[in-house]
Amino acid sequence: MENLSEKDFNLSKVKLIPTGGVKVNYQITQAVDGEISVIDRNETCDRCVHPDLTGLFEDLRIIVARVFNVTAFLSFLESPEMKLPDAKKALAREFADGLIEKIDVRGVAWSGSGENVGVVVTAVMETPNGLKAVVNTPRIKLAQISFGFEEELEAITDAIKAEIYAYLFEGKQAQLSLFGGTMEPESESDGQD
Repeated sequence: MENLSEKDFNLSKVKLIPTGGVKVNYQITQAVDGEISVIDRNETCDRCVHPDLTGLFEDLRIIVARVFNVTAFLSFLESPEMKLPDAKKALAREFADGLIEKIDVRGVAWSGSGENVGVVVTAVMETPNGLKAVVNTPRIKLAQISFGFEEELEAITDAIKAEIYAYLFEGKQAQLSLFGGTMEPESESDGQD
């Protein structure tokens, strides 16, 4: 699209797909013959996503854990009233990290506008017996404090929007090495067309 900028792009839903790409729903606002048009798009892209994007989805695991109180015991164990040795606190932190590792964030959806923008995060959580369950967070309004991490959530989801724009319109994706097949970030100065 000619003269498209990030401000003309409004992401409403993104889902990581197992093959390494994404499914996205978004709107593009553009002027056509002096009239403003809003174009709705739903696309599935097979190109492997850049590690920056997958890292942001991993950052959302802590948000999901906090929403569902997966790691709530940490605040109790680390309170001044609990006189636990540092070694026990370290074991609790290690256990909490293991629980967070079992959360696989798969998607983010935005709805509303202005002060009513809200986010729903979709994840797969692995249970202690190895079974998996898909969970959605409640719709978290970014302009109000309900959980206490809304600013952090907004920063992560804004970064996801920027990464998806770069992926779709600027070609930012993971590059497979010709020699080892490993994932490497693309070079910004490779000089290729």
